[in-house]
Amino acid sequence: MKKRGLIAKMLSLLDRLESARPFTEAEAWMLFRIAALAEAFGWTLLITGLAIQRYHLPGQKIAVPIAGQIHGTFFIAYFGMLIATYASLRWPRKKFLLAVLAGVPPYGSLLFEQWAGYARRTKQSRTHFRSILLVALRD
Repeated sequence: MKKRGLIAKMLSLLDRLESARPFTEAEAWMLFRIAALAEAFGWTLLITGLAIQRYHLPGQKIAVPIAGQIHGTFFIAYFGMLIATYASLRWPRKKFLLAVLAGVPPYGSLLFEQWAGYARRTKQSRTHFRSILLVALRD
């Protein structure tokens, strides 16, 4: 019974967040891109730190802890930015969940950003084409 109440509260919170839309779509897209690229950079640092440790290069004892903290910070920032921007980007919840899942494997956020950017550009060009077509048909 308590589970249903918690789920209802979470859905209510999501509804309020989605209706707020704190950013314009252009601002939200820019913030999301920065977070996705930073998260991918964090993966690069972490993988580099692991390689330094694996091959016993100078700084091997400190490489992973430093790279891990930076990666963790970018990882959490990516998820925070997703929560803050997905409503302004007008993404459905399924696309939001896909973006969350894309943040888990290495460079998944970068792949998702590229796919979402392509979808966004395609949608904008279709909208632009339709508006030109409507103007031409009116005349």
